[in-house]
Amino acid sequence: MSLTKRDIARAIHHSDAQISIAEAVSLVDGIFAAIKDRLARGEKVMITNFGTFQVVNRAPREGINPATGGGLVIEGHRAVSFRPSASMQGLLNQTAGAEDAEDADLDPAWDR
Repeated sequence: MSLTKRDIARAIHHSDAQISIAEAVSLVDGIFAAIKDRLARGEKVMITNFGTFQVVNRAPREGINPATGGGLVIEGHRAVSFRPSASMQGLLNQTAGAEDAEDADLDPAWDR
C-alpha cells in the first residue's frame, strides 16, 4: 500500500484537530513544492532523521532493448537519489530483522 500526500495531510489533521484537512493539504503541497524547487536548482535537501535527496548526473550507458534484444544507448540525464539517515537506516534494518524473525516462526520447515 502506498502513502499519498493526502494520507500525510490526514495524519497532520489527526495529530492536531485545529488544522483542517484543506490546510494540511496546502501545507504538504508547500513542503513538496519547496523540496522540488531546491532539487530543480541542483541543491541538496537534508531532512533530519529521514535522509538526503540529491540531484546526480547519470552518464550515458549501453542498454538492451527487451523487445528486440538489440543494443541501444541510454542517454545521460539528471536523477534524484535518496540516502536514508543513520536513524532511518537503523529503523529499516530493525524492521527487516523483525519481519525475518516473524517469517521464521511461521513455518520452521520452510528451509528444508
